[in-house]
Order: sequence, then structure tokens, then C-alpha cells
Amino acid sequence: MRYFSVSLLFTLLLSTCGPAPEETNPETAEEIQEALRTRRAELRTLTKEVEDLEVKLAEVDPSFAPNATLVAYETVAPSSFSNFAEVQATVRASESAVASPEIPGRILRMNFEEGDPIRKGQLVATLDVEGTETQRAELETAASLAKTIYERQQKLWDQNIGSEIQYLQAKNNYERLQQQLKSIDVQANKRNVYAPLSGTVEQVMMRTGESAMPGAPILSIINTNDLDVVADAPEDLLTKVKLRQQVKVKVPALNLEFNAPVSRIGRTVDPANRTFEIEVDVPRQYVSQLKANLLAEVEVLDFEAQDLIVVSQDQIQQDVDGQRYVFTAQEVDGELVARKTYVRTGRNYNNRAVIESGLDAGARIITSGSRGLTDGQPIALSQSPVQTGTTDNPTK
Repeated sequence: MRYFSVSLLFTLLLSTCGPAPEETNPETAEEIQEALRTRRAELRTLTKEVEDLEVKLAEVDPSFAPNATLVAYETVAPSSFSNFAEVQATVRASESAVASPEIPGRILRMNFEEGDPIRKGQLVATLDVEGTETQRAELETAASLAKTIYERQQKLWDQNIGSEIQYLQAKNNYERLQQQLKSIDVQANKRNVYAPLSGTVEQVMMRTGESAMPGAPILSIINTNDLDVVADAPEDLLTKVKLRQQVKVKVPALNLEFNAPVSRIGRTVDPANRTFEIEVDVPRQYVSQLKANLLAEVEVLDFEAQDLIVVSQDQIQQDVDGQRYVFTAQEVDGELVARKTYVRTGRNYNNRAVIESGLDAGARIITSGSRGLTDGQPIALSQSPVQTGTTDNPTK
């Protein structure tokens, strides 16, 4: 009779929920987390409704009063707690540069494509300097005439014929044209654009036939032999991050984690988003697995303390009104019962939460079988209790 009634209650409860809405399958981490939060909230609501129905049923028919439920508990003891802040980061090449011309001109030949390896000093591109060559030819003609005039004026001057001014003007004109020829030659030698860095061609900005301007990049190069992870950390971590401090780096796309030291801390705070840069050297054994511009996460230690009450977040439940509680095992009139103990939580990390109030050392927190319990419900131990904080092994 009892099992029939309970089954009937559950059937009635489920029927009031109506048909389940059509759901999408979560794929990204954010979607999965949101779905998990929604399901947990639904579970807490349903658990509360079941508890209320069980209490009402026990009041109406005492034969349905819950029997002792098998549970396991742990004795709470002070323990240490560390909290880490996750900072978004990007994998970057430690060195990068651009190849750009020093003179204007049309690109006659581009020798590299994106992804090509390149060595420092290799010829990247050749520019059309036809205008420079035409200008040099004109200067050569003028310089030849100036040389003839200068040599004749010099002979006359040696014979004390003519004025000194005529001689000096001819000499100055000849020397000026010679300097202009040297300048043209220097410009002509800049027709070739060379690689300033060894590495990999990241991007080709200009192609054969396009006109390039002095200083404008035509090709970018990154050195992928050395990589860094660069993170923008909020300014409240300024006192937490230390040079050479070991931090954990996660690369979600590759499911990769490693520890590495902080190699550089930015000297300025970005006024737009109030962050500063943290740079982490990628260990040599991971360089071949990573690629520039991959997204990463850096975990920075921002809190550490001893002698705190810390419990697993799996043991913390929540009322519909948002109040959080745990079930503890207490003796009442010689009988072991479950007590709904309201708590206030603080920092949490890695599924562990600090209990700021409501739970003291020595309390026996129910760890298994707590779902579905009601306040004052008789309980029985399904296994030997274990001590939390100081040991992970069951006590005897």
C-alpha cells in the first residue's frame, strides 16, 4: 500500500509538469554550464516539492513516516584552501617583424607565400625602380658636361686665365652632380626588400603588381621557435602576481595543461579595461604542439589560507529562496537524525567551497544519501564515517 501511494504521488507530480520542452544539445562550455545550472535548479525545486509531499503524507498517514535512511557522513575538520583566478590569454610568437620597402615602387616579384619558412636576409620582394634609372641617366649626362666644363676651367685657372668665381662655380656644379649620382645609386640599391627576421611568414599584405610605399608592410614574419602566453589580468591581481611565479596554463582546444613561470609583468595598466599584461614562457617541450593566436587560460593564485571549514560543493543544497544548506547527522533522544543546517559560503574553487558560517569543526556532515532527506528524518550509517581536512582515508 505504501509503495503504491508514493508511486502515485510521483506520477501526479510529474503529470503537473506538463510535456518537456524541446531542448537543444549543448556543445560549448558556456552552454553546458548554463544547462547544468538549469538542471540543478530544477532538481532542487523538485527535491523540495518531494520533501513537502512526504511530510504531508506522513502527517496524514503515520505509516508513511520515513524509516531510517542509510547515509554516510564525514566529521568536519579545519583544512587549507587555495583559490585561483582564471585569466583569458593568447599564445603569441616571442618575436615578430614586418618587411617593408624604403622607397616607393611597384612590386615586380614576391618570393614568399603565407606559411613559408624564411631566413633573416632572404630576398622577400623586388621593386620596379625604372623611374630611378631614368633619373640616373639624365644625371650622368649632366655630370659628363659638368666634368668637361670643370676640367677646362681648371686648365684656364692654372694659366691665370679667367676669374676664380667661374672656376669655383664649375667645380661646385660637377661635385654636386656626383653626389646626386651617389644618392641615386643608394636609392636603386633599395629596390630589394629583405627579411628582417628568421621564422615563418604569417601574412602577405601585398602581391606582385601592387604599388608599395616606404614603411608600409608587405609581409609579416613570426618566430614560432619560441612562444609566450600573454594574458590581460585585472588590476586587483597586481599584488598577487610575482615574477618567476609558477602558474598553470590551460589550452582548451588541445586539452593541454602545463605549469610555467611568469617571465614578464606589464608596467602599465590599460585605462580602457583596467588590466595589465602577464607573459608566461612556454616550455620547450610544448612549443611544437602550440600555434600562435591559440586561446588559453592562466590560473593565478589569488587566495590561500589555513584552518578553514571547507566542504565539497556536491554536499551543498539550495532552497527555492536561494538559502544554502547541508545535512548534518545529530543525535536526538538517542536516535541519529538528519538536521538541515543553513550555511553561508565564501570562495570556491575546484568543487570546494569555504563555509563562512553555519558549520563548525566537529560537525558530522552527510556526504552520501543527503538528497531527498528531510529535517529530523531518522538515518543510519551505511559505512564508517571519515574525517575531512586532515586525511582522505576512512577512520576506524
